[in-house]
Amino acid sequence: MLLDFDSISDDSRLWVYGSETKLTTEQQEYILQKIGEYLKNWEYHKEPLTAAVTILEGYFIIVALDSSEYGVGGCSIDSLQRILQDIECKLNISLLNRLNIFCRIDNNIECIPTTKLAENTNKDTFFYDLTIQKKSELSSWLKAIEKGWCISFLS
Repeated sequence: MLLDFDSISDDSRLWVYGSETKLTTEQQEYILQKIGEYLKNWEYHKEPLTAAVTILEGYFIIVALDSSEYGVGGCSIDSLQRILQDIECKLNISLLNRLNIFCRIDNNIECIPTTKLAENTNKDTFFYDLTIQKKSELSSWLKAIEKGWCISFLS
């Protein structure tokens, strides 16, 4: 079942995907439609899952799953990954590269490969932590590199 993102539980599990480039309005509409259609019928062991999708700041696709009724397993997650791979191919964009770090520099979002983080940022640069697990963590997903998992790439 597909819910509006604002109405899904704050305890919902999240998957966050970052686009290397800012998504156009048309791309965002396509992505929301494609993932939304998929989530309407998302199941785990033939039980319907309650989920939502949104795009934040033109870069970040966020899928939320209310796992309070049913868990979710590998096959259900794999099928979501296949939808994202299809979107990547159709729109010629990159969403699944986990070696990118999204930083806020001069009030812009910059996608920086981990190998170039040290030359483009410092410990006080803010980054979007795409490893958050719960919807409630969205309020603190923008944090200084020194407070995040990627601090090791600065040394």
